[in-house]
Amino acid sequence: MPEQDYILCECALAPLEQLVTALEGSVEIAMLKEPAICMVMIKAEDSVEFQPFYLGEALATECEMLVNGMRGIGVCLGDEPVRSYCIAFMDAYTQMPGADMPRVNQFLTEQADAIERAVKLENELIMRTKVDFKLMEQD
Repeated sequence: MPEQDYILCECALAPLEQLVTALEGSVEIAMLKEPAICMVMIKAEDSVEFQPFYLGEALATECEMLVNGMRGIGVCLGDEPVRSYCIAFMDAYTQMPGADMPRVNQFLTEQADAIERAVKLENELIMRTKVDFKLMEQD
């Protein structure tokens, strides 16, 4: 799923952690790199000339593991060791043959809907602050 990374980075942590905990019992996990803080460069694009540039550095957390022999990597912004662990687990689990994909896809769909509702609510709140300036006509 192309949006999987976005959903896992933006969704609420508690349901993600519950899903990973439920799936962990049926697989073999080997940690390659414990969750650790790192710095990453943020790449952006100029909106006028569409030229790429580096905005600056950001704090991130990364994790790497094997789930039934499949490699998973988790990177997320901020100091979030549990989220990076869960993202790495889901990255490896979704590549694994025989994974419970209907359950994973249902989770991703539910979380995508929740994220969309939150973004829509935020946009509505922002639009309430919009001011409509009108010019007075001069006679």
